[in-house]
Amino acid sequence: MHRPAGFTILEIIVVLLLMSIVAATVLGRSITSSTLDLNSATDKVRNQLRYAQAEAMKRSDAVWGISYASGDYWLFRSTPSDRVKLPGGDSDHVRLTNGIVLSGLSNVYFDRIGKPYTAYTSPSTNTALAAQMTITLSAGGDNRTITVTPETGLIR
Repeated sequence: MHRPAGFTILEIIVVLLLMSIVAATVLGRSITSSTLDLNSATDKVRNQLRYAQAEAMKRSDAVWGISYASGDYWLFRSTPSDRVKLPGGDSDHVRLTNGIVLSGLSNVYFDRIGKPYTAYTSPSTNTALAAQMTITLSAGGDNRTITVTPETGLIR
């Protein structure tokens, strides 16, 4: 009797099982806690920018924004000196930790339609965001970016 050439289902299952064990081991070693911290901080900053934009659009009585200086950033209403506590925070500012460095952000303002500005003192005295703003968070040689689009204020 002639047996057809090919693999049995048992052989295929064993190979797939071994491949999944090797893949899990390699993936587990490539993700470090600093990578997770950086991803978490990037998501947090992105969401807080979106929160500032949403507050400006919801309240429409003043511009809202995020300001950054010396390792701290904070939510503000009207001017960077008028700090507002971020939701879920114990303080009116957030300090980046675990060696995370933020660059590309000093002040970003949002008006009642969510449009971003780099300077804003009144509706007639302001500087609209002219080009895409790229905010970079770095730690341990890894970088993550957040972009703010002019006119639309899309934050990615």
